[in-house]
Amino acid sequence: MKKVLTILVAALFLGACHCTKCTTAPNRSNTCAQATSCQGKHHHKGCPKAADKPAAKPVAKVTEDKDLSEVATVSHKADKSAVLSFREPIKFAHNSDEIDSASYTQIRKTANVLKRYPNAHVRVAGHTDSLGDPDYNVDLSQRRAKAVAMQLVQNGVSAENVSFIGYGASQPVATNKTSEGRAQNRRVELEIKTK
Repeated sequence: MKKVLTILVAALFLGACHCTKCTTAPNRSNTCAQATSCQGKHHHKGCPKAADKPAAKPVAKVTEDKDLSEVATVSHKADKSAVLSFREPIKFAHNSDEIDSASYTQIRKTANVLKRYPNAHVRVAGHTDSLGDPDYNVDLSQRRAKAVAMQLVQNGVSAENVSFIGYGASQPVATNKTSEGRAQNRRVELEIKTK
């Protein structure tokens, strides 16, 4: 039964966009430029128009932008990249990639900051808790990451600067043995690197 349900969910997801450039394999990084390149002669839900690329300017560290601190906390990694964790988690409908309307404001605020830094690359990373089928969790985390990435693009971040990936339950930040821990593990983060 789980297999049938997984196939139906995948078919519904793929049905939202008919071209192969908008469909992606789980746990692989995908660019929004790929997803938006499907527009050619057709345009459908999930494939927003690519934003105009802003003129390059000297880049201050996006992670030090005071407006960003309103919506996210920043942790720096050894490879000189940074991970932005939303102060208020991005919420989705249960078992879905449909973003809760309450989360659009912080996505828009984040996009407004990112537009100031055209040399910053953002990879939206989706994570789940460990409940359920691992393959389904990877797929769900990828679809949620893509939904947030597309919202960033729709809010003016260059599609060439945005990619997305789903990690499923492979990178927990808390225990999966409690409901509170599982809630922390169900998250979307932004991984930022300067080009």
